[in-house]
Amino acid sequence: MKKAFTQIFFFLFCLTIPTFSFAQTQAISDSLQNILDASLPANFSNPGIVMTVYVPGQWTWSGASGNAIAGITAGQPVSTATPSTRFRVGSITKNMVATCILKLEEDGLLSIEDPINDYLRPTMIADTIQNSDTIRIRHLLNHTSGVANSGDNSSCQMNVLTNLLGSHSYEEAVYCGASLGELFTPGTSWSYSNTNYTLLAMIIEEASGMTYQNYLTQTIITPLGLTQTEIPTSNQISGAHMGCYWNLGTWTDLTIIHPTTYTGWADVVSSTEDLVTYYEALRNGNIIGNTALQKMYTIDAAANAYGLGTDFYTISGDDYVGHYGEVANTSGLFFCNISSTTAPQGYYIAYNFNTQGAPMQTKIDVPVHHLLNSGYTSIGENANISTVQIFPNPTNGFIQFRLSDESSIKAWNIFDLQGRIVLSSSESISASSTIDVSPLSPGAYLLQVESQAGIHRQTFIRQE
Repeated sequence: MKKAFTQIFFFLFCLTIPTFSFAQTQAISDSLQNILDASLPANFSNPGIVMTVYVPGQWTWSGASGNAIAGITAGQPVSTATPSTRFRVGSITKNMVATCILKLEEDGLLSIEDPINDYLRPTMIADTIQNSDTIRIRHLLNHTSGVANSGDNSSCQMNVLTNLLGSHSYEEAVYCGASLGELFTPGTSWSYSNTNYTLLAMIIEEASGMTYQNYLTQTIITPLGLTQTEIPTSNQISGAHMGCYWNLGTWTDLTIIHPTTYTGWADVVSSTEDLVTYYEALRNGNIIGNTALQKMYTIDAAANAYGLGTDFYTISGDDYVGHYGEVANTSGLFFCNISSTTAPQGYYIAYNFNTQGAPMQTKIDVPVHHLLNSGYTSIGENANISTVQIFPNPTNGFIQFRLSDESSIKAWNIFDLQGRIVLSSSESISASSTIDVSPLSPGAYLLQVESQAGIHRQTFIRQE
């Protein structure tokens, strides 16, 4: 079963809307920027975010808000985030690694049904990994192997935190996870484990005859011309980049760290535009074929809505497919399968906060989906001749609305997601008015205005 976001928008999209071709408007740009500005975490000094939204065949928007480097990173002064600022993509790397494995299968160099002991050194199998003869490559890809997560080993985690520039071998990373013991019989349950993808990096090297880093570069980065994407070989990211700040009671700076800390599961560095380019190429069959792609999007019964290096969610019943990433920051890369006036063939989205644990679903995923799936040319515009316009939108206090035809307003109501009236007025007023919406909880609402010309509806977002 796909995972649904907590905040579901179903009432707001029951309106009948016209269909016509669409180009990006200034209002769309302004709304996306407003969403970014309102998303910055309040519990951190100098937070920042970068984001790209791409509507295939229509338009691309890239933006930023806040800071890239917060001013606590040694030797790196405060810097402003820009749309092209690079960042550690975290576990979005897993989607790329899964793509590499499926490419190797497509080329006849392995099968995802092979046992992993066909590719791993006998000493590792004998000393560390239980049930290696029954763990298949597929079990690593969809986290049904039962191999524990290296990130759950407190001793290994403390070793990283006290020695950020220390290097780590494949064997050390696997031991950190596998030494915690088998979680379950392979293929019978699901548990997210970075160790699985360390093992997959080792399998890539054995099957391809080249380093994991070189194979991923040859398969994905170079053919697609991803000039802002790399697997770094140094502790610092070159050029302008986002910081990595983790709240462990106090904020811990993991911006500068040895790249082997994340090998195979979180080591790629990229930009939002490069990530969108990669994901569109993947989905369009330009890296692996359709048969391999369908395997990536197949969910085993035990896999908890996780495919092969791919996570599945729904927003208001719409498929939201991709991967999140966190390495002391928060990233997302998704395709949302909608068909609206604004995004007739869905949209791609990639973003990165410089802090871990940012509320990306409520602050980014849902508001952007609401904006692009509202059936209007933007939040604040309506495709009908007689429109009700709302600004600012999103808002954290007052909204002002007006009718473009200047007809007199007889009454207005604001509805919540369940269709209940939460604010209303039956007084006759002029064609524009101001409403205090600060008493409303953060979320999406529908403003319905009754005028001499008829009923007018428009949606808006109440931000925190």
